[in-house]
Order: sequence, then structure tokens, then C-alpha cells
Amino acid sequence: MPALDPSNSHDSVRVGGVVVDRETLLGAARSYLVQRGRFGYPAYDSFNSAGGPWRVSDGDFLAPVLLNAEVNSRAFYSLESIRGHLETWLRSVPMDTRLVEAGPAELEKLADLFAVLDGEDLPNARGSILAKVMHRKRPAFIPLYDPYVDYCYRGCADAPISKDSKRPWKQFMPLLGAAMIEDLTNGQELLAEVVAMAKSPVISPLRALDIVAWHAGRIDNGPAIWAASTEEGADHEDVEDAHLVDLNEEDEAP
Repeated sequence: MPALDPSNSHDSVRVGGVVVDRETLLGAARSYLVQRGRFGYPAYDSFNSAGGPWRVSDGDFLAPVLLNAEVNSRAFYSLESIRGHLETWLRSVPMDTRLVEAGPAELEKLADLFAVLDGEDLPNARGSILAKVMHRKRPAFIPLYDPYVDYCYRGCADAPISKDSKRPWKQFMPLLGAAMIEDLTNGQELLAEVVAMAKSPVISPLRALDIVAWHAGRIDNGPAIWAASTEEGADHEDVEDAHLVDLNEEDEAP
């Protein structure tokens, strides 16, 4: 991304396999980052969980709620059971590690982090939840992941990653990371514009990529919710990620 759409190289950008109008995408990102109280920024990004960069606190396990991803008691206990794995992993990855600079060794680190989901003893933990817990610890390295991001990179017709419901997370995350590296590299200019929109707290280009990928996937699947008329007082964040509540294990198989 934006591997530019050759049919109109100045007006369209490609996110994963989805081609979107550049100005529409920038407008969507602006709405997300500027309209405080409507979406997950800045609440998720500035949430003080007391965990810091090297520890995973109970509050960190609840951070996905600020992106409107459900963390029920069963998911909390599953996450709590792997706290040691998560903290050991954090100690092995410097704070300034950037996905855009990652090689095979760094991509294998992503594999190691998410491989814990491949066992059968975490029935209530999901990749989208784990990503939302851990992204804030290494915001330039750990991708956020949800169905619309997945659609861009694995679900749409021209997605760079093939669908394979039997593929384990340990194999999927390096593929996702490599596809995102291409977009982070090719889309530096666009992502810099999105990063500049976030005044406090600042965000990484990887978080900016998540924002544009979410909106690109959403645009390709239906009306833009940031422009849709809603009843006064409606909770837009509930609309934004409501689909996550009903994800089952098969829906999120990588």
C-alpha cells in the first residue's frame, strides 16, 4: 500500500488487496482520529493500564474493550493464564522494534507471540483480542487484527494471503507481517499524513495502517459508518466493531 491503482495512480491506494479512493480513506482516518468520543482513539491508545512496556497488567487485558472488542470473564481468565508467556516475549523484543524493518528473525517473533493460540487449552482467547492487548506494548511492531483488516489481507479477491482455515497462527502472523511491511514501505507518504492527524497521543505508522485498513475493508463491504446518519445518542463505537462480539473460532481461523 499504497501500491497505487495503475488506472488512476494519484487518486487510489491499495491496502492489502483492496483499492480505495485516497481522499475517501484520508477523510475516514481524519474522522476516526479527530472526532473525540466517537471512536477508539484516543481512549485505547492513551489508556493507562499501569502495565508499562514490559509487564502485562490486568488492565491491559481489558484494553480491547476500548476498541469495542468483547472481553468476557472467560477470555480474561484465558489471557491471565498466558501472562507469563506474554511478559517473557516482551523481554525479548526491544521497545523500538519496527515491523517495517523486520526480517525473518523479527517475523518469527510475531509467530512466537501468537503461537500460544494454536493450543487447545485457550478456547476463549482470540487473535483479535491478543493483538489488541499487545499492540500497545510494541505499537510499531505488533499489528492490530480484526475482520476488516483480515478482509484486506486475506479475505478479498486480490488479497496477498490465501485463505486456509487449517493454517496455524504461528504460520499466519509472519505472512500478515510481510504483507503489512509492503504496505508500510509503499505507503509511507499516506501513512505519514494519517500519523500527523493524531495529536495526542501520537501513533505509529503501523497503527495508522490499521486505521486505513479497517476503513478500506469496511468501505469495500458496505456504507461508511462515519458518514452514515444514526439516531442521536447512538454509540458509534458499538457499530464500529460490533461484529467482533459474534466471531467464532472458525470465523477467525487464520
